[in-house]
Amino acid sequence: MLSKQQLLLVLEGIRENQYVLEIDGKRLFNYKTVYYDTPDFQFYKDHHNGCINRVKVRCREYVESNLCFYEIKRKLFGTRTDKQRKIIPALFEQIPIDEYNLIQYKRLNQKPLEKKMTNTFKRITLTNKQHTERITIDLDISFDNGRQELKIPDIVIIEVKQAKSDVFSNTIQVLKKLRIFETSFSKYSIGTALMESHLKYNYFKPILLQMNKIKNLTNN
Repeated sequence: MLSKQQLLLVLEGIRENQYVLEIDGKRLFNYKTVYYDTPDFQFYKDHHNGCINRVKVRCREYVESNLCFYEIKRKLFGTRTDKQRKIIPALFEQIPIDEYNLIQYKRLNQKPLEKKMTNTFKRITLTNKQHTERITIDLDISFDNGRQELKIPDIVIIEVKQAKSDVFSNTIQVLKKLRIFETSFSKYSIGTALMESHLKYNYFKPILLQMNKIKNLTNN
């Protein structure tokens, strides 16, 4: 998690070793995601409480490609994340009954799911020239829970995905030199913590404090 000013320094440090995804002359792509949860925010609470084998249910639209997917993300024991997805014609306002079968989550306890939040952001995707590392850069992030919209334009999220963990890769070393350290950032959980004041958010306080620090540094 970093500022746009830091992002420029990161890109300068890694540019010689990276390719950038470009489609029809575009390198910056729009994403729209709808998140679903139970009326009492069971999925959010499971993340906040550190439950193992938790799930996230969402639909995501790749705007320029005009593609929509229904996705179930499972956070499994340790650091592994598993994702199931299927193509759908459009983002669901409500999840069809026959799509509940894909969720298979015991803590759901047959509770209904409802649309809780819409998230939009722009993404740049890079891959290193050895094709052992993929980097996504998300910026201009915003949240809408149907009652209010919240934008966090000062915050950039970089995710580094490697075929095999390599702490000595140029990307990791550049981030380390700039004192940008790894943290956990769930767009749904952070957006919910920021917008749903009645829910507990103690677990996410360090991330929220770091976001405020980046915002203050950017505005000063």
